[in-house]
Amino acid sequence: MTASVDHVKVRCEHQERLAFVYVRQSSARQVRNNLESQRLQYGFAEQAVALGWTRERIIVLDEDQGKSAALPNARSGFGDMVAAVARGEVGIVMSFELSRLSRNDLDWHQLVYLCRWSGTLIADEQGLYDPSSSGDRMVLGIRGQVSELERDSLVHRMVEARWNKARRGEVFTRPPAGYDLDELGQLQVTSDEQVQAAVRRVFEKFDELGAARQVYLWWRDEGLPFPVRRSVPRVHPVVWVPVSYRVVYQTLRHPIYGGAFAFGRSETRRELDPDTQKVVLRRAVRAREEWPVLIQDHHPGYISFDRYLDNQQRLRGNAMMGSSTDESHQGAAREGRALLQGLLRCGHCGRRMYVNYGGQRAARSLQYRCSRTRQLLGAECQLVGGKRIETTVVEAFLAVSEAAGPEAAALCGEQLRADIAATERSWQLRIEKAAYEAQRAERQYDAVEPENRTVARELERRWNDRLKELETIRAQAAQASRGRRLLTDDDLARAHALGNHLEAVWQGATTTARDRKRLLRTLIDEVQLTTDDKHHHVRIVWKGGAVTDRDVVRFRAGDAAKASATTDEIIDLVRKLSCEFDDAQIARILNRQGHRSGRGLAFTKSSVLSMRGKNHISICPAAPTPRDEREGPFTADEAARELGVSMHTVHRWLRDAILAGEQLTPRAPWRILLTEEVRRRLAGGAAPADWVGLDEAARRLGLGKSLVAHLVKLGKLRAMRTTVGKRECWRIDVSSAGCGLQPELFDSMITPDTKDP
Repeated sequence: MTASVDHVKVRCEHQERLAFVYVRQSSARQVRNNLESQRLQYGFAEQAVALGWTRERIIVLDEDQGKSAALPNARSGFGDMVAAVARGEVGIVMSFELSRLSRNDLDWHQLVYLCRWSGTLIADEQGLYDPSSSGDRMVLGIRGQVSELERDSLVHRMVEARWNKARRGEVFTRPPAGYDLDELGQLQVTSDEQVQAAVRRVFEKFDELGAARQVYLWWRDEGLPFPVRRSVPRVHPVVWVPVSYRVVYQTLRHPIYGGAFAFGRSETRRELDPDTQKVVLRRAVRAREEWPVLIQDHHPGYISFDRYLDNQQRLRGNAMMGSSTDESHQGAAREGRALLQGLLRCGHCGRRMYVNYGGQRAARSLQYRCSRTRQLLGAECQLVGGKRIETTVVEAFLAVSEAAGPEAAALCGEQLRADIAATERSWQLRIEKAAYEAQRAERQYDAVEPENRTVARELERRWNDRLKELETIRAQAAQASRGRRLLTDDDLARAHALGNHLEAVWQGATTTARDRKRLLRTLIDEVQLTTDDKHHHVRIVWKGGAVTDRDVVRFRAGDAAKASATTDEIIDLVRKLSCEFDDAQIARILNRQGHRSGRGLAFTKSSVLSMRGKNHISICPAAPTPRDEREGPFTADEAARELGVSMHTVHRWLRDAILAGEQLTPRAPWRILLTEEVRRRLAGGAAPADWVGLDEAARRLGLGKSLVAHLVKLGKLRAMRTTVGKRECWRIDVSSAGCGLQPELFDSMITPDTKDP
């Protein structure tokens, strides 16, 4: 910029104001590496001195280093300079290249417009321009458009080059944990066995549990960390962090684990914000069908691509809120008691039926609703009670799955062993890795000269830290191992027996509603329900395509009340129990016996009171039985306190007939009489010196020990419980049988009807 014409454009009023020298590079990498460009831009300030500005009036503006000029109103330094131009404080705006000032029309034309009316000059290495001159203003307009076009061309070439590389499946920046890039830039399964095992375990547990959240909860409960690749420049190491739902979900969603290369799964769009009138960047996720690049069998996968697609279908189905147009959406199996949630479809309009709870809050009835017609015409399509429909579907499910019960039970032990072995393997790999790090720290410490204490102290500290970490992991592994156990032979035998009685498993107290729903979904694709005047027509569509039809008779007016009424058997039992027990005790007895009300609910004190009122049953109509303070009768816990033994011992004596007692009905409180003879026999006092133990009594009588014990229970032999040292045992009076009268003992056990003639 040495032409004399340029100096003519500079007037005294320009030199009396400030000269701004604008310095900018587009990215942080350019700021770090393109140092020569920085020197040229900073050195351009000397041109302002050559044009007549003093150094005190020259301002080098470099606040926007590392920022792009493509977006308007996105640079604070440029905004401050434009504001100073508008106030008339600037005589000249200088930049080594005009493209450094702006690469978008809005910022550029605003600057030129303000410079025109404030009398501010614009200069670059090629010349000096006066925006108040129409010729210079035309040149500046063209230069601004060229700068924007140049930027667009550069971006277009880079983007197209990247897309071309992506179509060949060669674009990799930072692969997730589980994969590494080899020397040729190709994806390979990581050589770290611990990372491999963790990634494979995610997919195994998802197949088993069926939901990403359940996998996360299991992983968290096991206390295992999760591998992630940290974004560190040029290194990108794999680190182990506490598990989170986000990393589990991303692992299940990423197609790279299915052996596929995908590019363009999301896109970034520049849009005008209608509120702020600014261009903003918005990221949009594309559906799998819209991915621009998808190459299957691109590299070794942890799962097959077909299995990956099945997992995506399950994840979409587990979403709590499905699309209104997605009629295949079932939702995850949750804790609610509606077993056909997500499975029931209206047979009239073909749309999903939703769960509805009607009635009072204390006794809400389960219903299934199809409200499509109501949305359109204001009328209900279908609203049916759910209990009898569910019972019909469950009966059909148990009938078809009964044959598979034993096989499932046989696989139970194998699956548990495999699961425990995999978990133990994960802990073992962690221990091996921690032991390696400790040995490595030890080798580093041994390699340093002892006199070099400034280094030796630090290496010693690292060694100690690695040893502490190793011991911590070993302790965690031991604690986790104590919480797991393999199925014993007895457990496997019980599992096999339950496999032949799936209905008992279904009704078991430990079987949750979520478990029942997952069982139904293993075999049932959907349940279609059509209702007419007399029947509910239930069509069960199984996974293989087979169909089962069932008809459920509709209740007429009053039938529902009859069906939900309490049975006469329970009413008679309550009438019997009310003679001795209050309402709370009666409710506990009924629940212990497994009885339920007509609505299928457990009994409570208030429900028993209501039942007695409806059936005119009064409480305790008979006079209470007088109780002797010494003899009783006592309940089982009271008898245990009287005899100084545990409840378990009292119940064992009742089962073995050593202690006499009676119950008004099974599971009711015991009535036990403790006479002086019973107390003397069971209270654990001192026995006479000539009474002997069970072994000696069997030897003297010439009988087996089991037979002698049986005679004691029958009262044929006198005996009492006593304490020898710290052990409780029985002492028997052998003379009570009569010396040498063993035949008479046998004869006393034979009834007259069974004696020989």
